[in-house]
Amino acid sequence: MCVRYLLETGIEELVRNYRAQWVDEKLKDCHTGDFYPRQSAPIVVQQRTRTITSGVWGFDYPSKKKVVANARAETILERPMFRDAARYNRCIVPANWFYEWKSQNTGKKEKYRIGLRGEGIMSLGGLYKLSFEQGSGAKLLFVIITTDAEGDVREVHPRMPLIISRELVDLWLSRDTPVEVVEEILRGKMDVRFMVEKCEDEKDDGQASKGMRGEQIKMF
Repeated sequence: MCVRYLLETGIEELVRNYRAQWVDEKLKDCHTGDFYPRQSAPIVVQQRTRTITSGVWGFDYPSKKKVVANARAETILERPMFRDAARYNRCIVPANWFYEWKSQNTGKKEKYRIGLRGEGIMSLGGLYKLSFEQGSGAKLLFVIITTDAEGDVREVHPRMPLIISRELVDLWLSRDTPVEVVEEILRGKMDVRFMVEKCEDEKDDGQASKGMRGEQIKMF
């Protein structure tokens, strides 16, 4: 799963990296650092033009008391909550690192941060949709897709975010990409080396996000 990631790269560099032609004005005040579900964060979408916009992390769960932060790559083309977005509304969530927690025999968890060796920016695969609520208008929501962990990540956690390689970014974002190609990307494996670093924040065992939002997050 992925319920926290780190983005330190500024908007100007993201524009260059993704060849964006338009940037949402809301991102002028966007912070860098750790991002959690229910927070607004930069995402890359392909509408009429390549756009970096602001989205809120998490699809609303039917009860409205929880949000869905992640979607499994194996089932997003089937599940009603995700299938339309998986076909037409795919996005990229820029990140420098994502976090996972490794369970220990003592019952405690060790925190790790994971990035790509030789790459400053990771393109996490995501889905987005517009949500309309009475009195608050439209807001853009996104989820991060997860898949089976690869390489050294498996030593920490069995799942990890789907990472879109640089050469597949255009296909992933295009609404015209055939569903068969989307399926290939979802099943594809990364031929990369990961950096897996143990964090020395002993007080953070993965409950920090849960303390703020834990009972409000549902995983799919």
